[in-house]
Amino acid sequence: MNKLKQAIYTSLILSTFLMIISILDGGIVLFPFVLIYSLAGNLAYGIPVSLLSDRLTRRLSKGRIMAAGFIHAFFGAITYFVIDGFAWFAVICAVIFFLVDEWLKRKNTPGPDRENKRFYLKLVSVVSVVAIVMLAVNWISSEDQGEIIKNRYLIPEGYEGTIVVFYGMPDRPSIEKNGEFSVIPVEIESLPTLMSTDIEKYGIYQTSKKEMGYNINQNQYFYVDDDGNRTSIEDYCIHHSVSGGVTGSDGRDLSYDAFQVTNSDCGEDFYLDGNDRYSAQGREIVKYWSGLHDD
Repeated sequence: MNKLKQAIYTSLILSTFLMIISILDGGIVLFPFVLIYSLAGNLAYGIPVSLLSDRLTRRLSKGRIMAAGFIHAFFGAITYFVIDGFAWFAVICAVIFFLVDEWLKRKNTPGPDRENKRFYLKLVSVVSVVAIVMLAVNWISSEDQGEIIKNRYLIPEGYEGTIVVFYGMPDRPSIEKNGEFSVIPVEIESLPTLMSTDIEKYGIYQTSKKEMGYNINQNQYFYVDDDGNRTSIEDYCIHHSVSGGVTGSDGRDLSYDAFQVTNSDCGEDFYLDGNDRYSAQGREIVKYWSGLHDD
């Protein structure tokens, strides 16, 4: 299949790079997780974009490589409107796809050494320009975004299930800070629509603060007993499920972040996929609170 090899190579390169970064950072190995999602993205989005780039630039005699690099990076960047903060991974993936695609094209149509040198010089130039643009946009967006939050979640001891944090809630307190961390004391409540089920209890925290950018790799999670003693929760006991938002009839935006926690089913499967029952619980929680907000 045309472009399939480029998609596979790109996914492998990105996954390997992030796996190395993860290991050096002391985190878990992300290779399978990143490989699956990047390959799906490359097949569904990267290949069509690359085919479009070929079609738009095939008649250019000069500046083709620069134009193709811009098209790949541009379509990677506009994913920001769909996947928000993860768009940087899409841009990086798009640039890698572009480089692999151009390298395979050159490999299949070799030319004199001088032309090869000019070709790779052009590639380096394109990558340099894209890198500068990415750094500039990242700096501007970080200035607009303000502080990157590190959250410290305090969860009642023994709780297992979904926890949802709602932002932009009127008449609710702001998030307290403890050093560089925002402290989120989770409360356990019963959901009326799930009464008499084993997932009736759920975790919730509401704040008037607008949601800000955060790095889930630097978040901390603790179980807290009745005396206030804390027990750290391992990464493999947490599954980050969904984030989203709704707009009520009053025009006010409500955003939320949801994750799952367990103390009896920790492992790579839970970290990557979560628990189906907890996922259904999470959907019911958001549905219930969205209804209240709309009223």
